[in-house]
Amino acid sequence: MHALPRVAHEHHDVLVPHVDALVAIADSIGTAPAAEVADRLDAELRFITGQLVPHMERAEQTLYPELERLMQNRHSMTPMRREHELLRALIAELGKLRSQPMEFGVQLRLRRILYRMHAILKTHLAEEDAYIGVLDHNLSPEEGDELARAMAHATSDPL
Repeated sequence: MHALPRVAHEHHDVLVPHVDALVAIADSIGTAPAAEVADRLDAELRFITGQLVPHMERAEQTLYPELERLMQNRHSMTPMRREHELLRALIAELGKLRSQPMEFGVQLRLRRILYRMHAILKTHLAEEDAYIGVLDHNLSPEEGDELARAMAHATSDPL
């Protein structure tokens, strides 16, 4: 396997369990003890802000411009960027809600955000895999290695 698909696969292997945890947390809201839900939510928020957001930023800086160049903007990366913007807004809202008491209305809003983030991220990561394939088949091994190095350094802490 070339470097870029390998690095992307390694990142996604780390991201997917956290994405799936969003559904588990949403399902537990209102049934599990509030302190347990809060602890799990806090842990995922730390992961999201410390790992997922830097991953998104690096993809925007490295992968998306190269894809736009290769596809001559015919299939712009605008939808992927919009999903990142939406995710950032949901993350911000999640952070704000986290500081509020777990009243019924807050619980409903938290569930909605977590389910929405899960759906967006599952689709987004699958699309990203497809785009990695496009890059892998259209770049030289050296160009692919350069993008892989850039993505591998997406965060200060390894994924």
